Amino acid sequence: MSHYYTDNQNLKSEPKTFEYVFNNEVFHFTTDHGVFSKDHVDFGTYVLLQTIIAGDLGEEILDLGCGFGVIGIIIGRFHPRAQITMVDVNGRALELAKINARQNSVSATVYQTDDILSLNKTYHTIALNPPIRAGKSVIFDLYTKAYAALRKDGRLYIVILKRQGAESSLHKLQELFRNASVIAKKNGYWIIEAQK
Repeated sequence: MSHYYTDNQNLKSEPKTFEYVFNNEVFHFTTDHGVFSKDHVDFGTYVLLQTIIAGDLGEEILDLGCGFGVIGIIIGRFHPRAQITMVDVNGRALELAKINARQNSVSATVYQTDDILSLNKTYHTIALNPPIRAGKSVIFDLYTKAYAALRKDGRLYIVILKRQGAESSLHKLQELFRNASVIAKKNGYWIIEAQK
């Protein structure tokens, strides 16, 4: 597979850094080939963050499928007392996530894994921009493991385009969770909150 939700170490490396302003806070993100949205922060991630950033996200927060670390790092800046964990299967993305956490002065723990249950940790909040190109079975497995890794009353937040399977994701989350609903929509993106 050639999509970003893999661990391909053979890609050429040409790292670059760009500036990103979110809610008047300035961030610097270093990216490279082989990671999702390497040239900018994608609009779906922006909508997700705008929807959840001011809420009570708890102390233990997981950025699931973190890529180069945008969601976890921005949440960490706005919730400095939180314990931020970032995981992905993509080793290059995780090295960038570590760099980006340091250069944005955010403390985060970073793991390479495709099974968050192997970490033996539980979370108050999990945020996920699902890796659409990896396929529905991979995405639904992430939802199932997120449910298992959440504390009681914990919440999973996802962003997904309506045309890329938002309705089927909502139905799957309604099967797994006590409550699951669309809490925001913008430009075709749905933000879904699922509570354990």
